[in-house]
Amino acid sequence: MEVREPPANYGEYRDLPDDAPRYEIIEGVGYLTPSPGGRHQIVSANLQFHLHRFVRTNRLGRVFDAPFDVVFSERDVVQPDLLFVPSERRRIIRERGVFGPPDLVVEIVSPTNAQRDFQDKLKLYRCYGVREYWIVDIENRSVGLWVSGEGPLDTYRTVTGDNFVDSAVLAGFSISLAEIFDGMEEVTGD
Repeated sequence: MEVREPPANYGEYRDLPDDAPRYEIIEGVGYLTPSPGGRHQIVSANLQFHLHRFVRTNRLGRVFDAPFDVVFSERDVVQPDLLFVPSERRRIIRERGVFGPPDLVVEIVSPTNAQRDFQDKLKLYRCYGVREYWIVDIENRSVGLWVSGEGPLDTYRTVTGDNFVDSAVLAGFSISLAEIFDGMEEVTGD
């Protein structure tokens, strides 16, 4: 197997073979993105189901799940777990990914990517104008929610317990933490 350096820009990234490992590029640094675990996949599927149903029923735009590229620049390419692009901005959707900021980005935290999600990607999403950012914490069964108010992603709250996550970008969309984390107990061990 050929060992190669992580890509440092979108050109190198785009030229990777289809069977290459998944990478993200943040500020010109390539990061290997390992496969998510079972609990991560269950939570992602739960969120995708509810988001997709709401967006499709209301004809609001498109929901995509990873792996699907978000290309902000030559030096910034990520694959959020879920993202939403409204109909009026569909011009940023292309075959190879979304070229510009989605309105909503959801990242599901795992031990290997926590710092990147809470710091590096938050900074990136603020910089490029993402309007709403959720960080789903499986271990704590909580959701950190950043929304753009006076500035980019400047309003933060944590949703815990029996509460609901209400989207600012998708007016009327609300999901309970119980629905988000439903079925995680089916996954055991490493």
